Amino acid sequence: MSTYKPTEHGGLKEDGTPDKRVGTGQFAQGQVDPVEAGKAGGQTSGSTGEQYKPTENDGLKKDGTEDSRVGTGEFAHGKVDPVEAGKAGGQTS
Repeated sequence: MSTYKPTEHGGLKEDGTPDKRVGTGQFAQGQVDPVEAGKAGGQTSGSTGEQYKPTENDGLKKDGTEDSRVGTGEFAHGKVDPVEAGKAGGQTS
């Protein structure tokens, strides 16, 4: 007994109706224009294209306060002396 395969019959079921499980080979089954989808990708409504980046503004937010997510460039944000930490590292007492 052989099994009917819509993929071998132009995407049609045995009764001749289209089998929705079989792809058309087109982007989003032809329902979406890939060029338009690409233009809209990554944009949020109302965005102007420019985004404020604290890393490019000395670690400050738009309102001028410090952004805690931006590092100072110092070891452990300057709270630990790297030389002392290195001496203590790996030692057991």
